[in-house]
Amino acid sequence: MIERVESIVPQAEDGSVILAQLSDPHLFADRDNVFLGINPYNSLSQVVRQLSDEPGVDLVLASGDLSQDHSEASYRQFADLVAPLGKPVVALPGNHDAINFMARSLADTQVAMPPRVMMGDWQMILLNSAVTGLPSGHVPLIQQSWLKRILEETEETPTLIALHHHPVPTNCAWLDQHSLDNGQEFLALLSRYPQVKAVLFGHIHQEMDCHVGGLRLLAVPSTSIQFLPRSRGFVLDSRQPGYRLLRLYPDGSIDTQVKRLTGGEFVPDPSASGY
Repeated sequence: MIERVESIVPQAEDGSVILAQLSDPHLFADRDNVFLGINPYNSLSQVVRQLSDEPGVDLVLASGDLSQDHSEASYRQFADLVAPLGKPVVALPGNHDAINFMARSLADTQVAMPPRVMMGDWQMILLNSAVTGLPSGHVPLIQQSWLKRILEETEETPTLIALHHHPVPTNCAWLDQHSLDNGQEFLALLSRYPQVKAVLFGHIHQEMDCHVGGLRLLAVPSTSIQFLPRSRGFVLDSRQPGYRLLRLYPDGSIDTQVKRLTGGEFVPDPSASGY
């Protein structure tokens, strides 16, 4: 694994870092394309516009499914839409992304795909949980071995782990078929390293904040469609697109909240039965 490391200097005087998480834009080459009743280009544009008013953001994380159609134009659109933020942006792949094409398409943009980011006193490790051709995810042994080595070398560094797939059930029966298939093993590995303060993920198109053992697990709404929590079958939620803000303090503590668009502009197709 290439160990190119990004480095972020926090703006806040107390050394805290503000991280914004976006996820699951599902963009198309055609910016007028509608995805289950919502135009994902327009919804991401609105999310970015609101995020631009948030003070002190140091870094933006995009946690996968940037594209719905794997097109170069869709990845370029993402880069163009987040460019006005004027902030470093790092991204990881989701199950709808084609990682090699994603990396080539973003190579000469301001959106980076590093495996590791140093953020003041913190580090964030970005993993690829996507499996070609499958909606479910997996963290392979080669990534686990690399992850263990990094964590053993950085025992005093507060750490975030970021990936696309959810490692624990959401109580959405249809969605939990497409989780991280070795999630229990993955969390058992992380539980051995107390410097790991939280795991960030997307994929579930809904907000989650829970603890498993000493680990905090945080999911973020999509910038496009939302999935209804605790649904047995595929159901879209009428809640608006959103993002997550995290303030990371030098002592390893975290303050976080989810922000959503207001006004109810984005209304999903209630007849949708899947995608």
